[in-house]
Amino acid sequence: MSDPAAASGGLTSYLKGLSPKARQYLVLGGLGAGFIGLVFGSIALWDNQPAPMPQSTRLDKASRNIVTPGAQVDPRDVWMAQSSQQMKEMDNVIQGLKQKMGEVEQKQSAPQPSTRQASVLPPLPPMLPGPGPSSTLQASTQGPTPSPSGTPVTPLPPLPPPVIPREPGIASFEVSDAIPVAPQGPADAKQGKTYIPSGSFMRVALMGGLDAPTGGQAQNNPWPILLRVQDNAFLPNRYRARVKECFMLGSGYGDISSERAYLRLESLSCVLNNGEVVDATIKGYVVGEDGKAGLRGRLVSKQGQVLANALMTGIIAGIGQGFQQSATSYSTSALGSVGTIESGKQIQAGIGTGVGKALDRLSQYYITLAEKMFPIIEVDAGRVVDVVLTKGVSLGMAASADEDTYTELWKRGRQIMKKSLNPSE
Repeated sequence: MSDPAAASGGLTSYLKGLSPKARQYLVLGGLGAGFIGLVFGSIALWDNQPAPMPQSTRLDKASRNIVTPGAQVDPRDVWMAQSSQQMKEMDNVIQGLKQKMGEVEQKQSAPQPSTRQASVLPPLPPMLPGPGPSSTLQASTQGPTPSPSGTPVTPLPPLPPPVIPREPGIASFEVSDAIPVAPQGPADAKQGKTYIPSGSFMRVALMGGLDAPTGGQAQNNPWPILLRVQDNAFLPNRYRARVKECFMLGSGYGDISSERAYLRLESLSCVLNNGEVVDATIKGYVVGEDGKAGLRGRLVSKQGQVLANALMTGIIAGIGQGFQQSATSYSTSALGSVGTIESGKQIQAGIGTGVGKALDRLSQYYITLAEKMFPIIEVDAGRVVDVVLTKGVSLGMAASADEDTYTELWKRGRQIMKKSLNPSE
């Protein structure tokens, strides 16, 4: 055997004996042979790979999630199962309804026997002739007829009249919205009632004063006031109605622009000589001494003092904050402005902060109080004014025979001039 070391030494000596150009060709040839061998080896490896599977086979072998008995159920599967069950139930209901509708149509199409014939009653049996009045009288005078055995026999009572069956029918009647009115008797027609028409007026006196509010819910919730009628009412055509010394209840509210309190009437109450009490609802308004609707009063507002207190407390609160600011030094940096109380001025800063915050809260309280307050119209008691009715009212009491029909002054003037009391003459 040849020695490997000797063979390698001979190859080395051979390579050294070659020219440089020959050695370059030899290296290039070796590299080319290696590249060609690498290409052929790669082709052989690609030919040995298995053929690609079709798309359907790949999809069949895709991974699937298998839900175990203890795993959580997918909400989509639950929803699909519930929807399927509901659809089945709806189909069953629809089929049942169709079947019932078919049965109803079959019953309606089938001929039905006449209900009139079925409702007719069978004929009554022949009635036994009852005893006449003569036989009854004879039986009563002679007494009960004795039987063959000697025992008296009680006669049978007369049979009731036969009941004739009535055929079914439809009863019709009319419905009316009219209210039944009791017939007026002669006593009611002769007895008159005192009626005060709209436009009538009378003189009244204020039994109490009024602080009429001007803001808030004053018009929807007015303040009450008591009035007393000073004279009989003045009716149209110079007639009078006896309502003197009666009481009236009114309610009023104030108006800032006109500085007047507007009163409206609510009720009128009287007590007659026989002790009968009359209480009626009336509608009207009050006329002041100047002949205008409403009563002129004094406009009083307390908001000015409250606002002045709010201003003073706000100023003092600002002074306290100034003391607190003077005892604090501020340093500005990239992170912002930082305030630091200077050494020895902690008491000054504390007093300024406390006074400023307390007076600021007090100022806010005064502002809130001023918003809730509103001006009022003061009306004194004892003023004599007039009231005018805007709607007629029936007092429900009989008219007096000696009731004034005209004013006394006008009657005296007509009598002095010897003229008739008829205003048309």
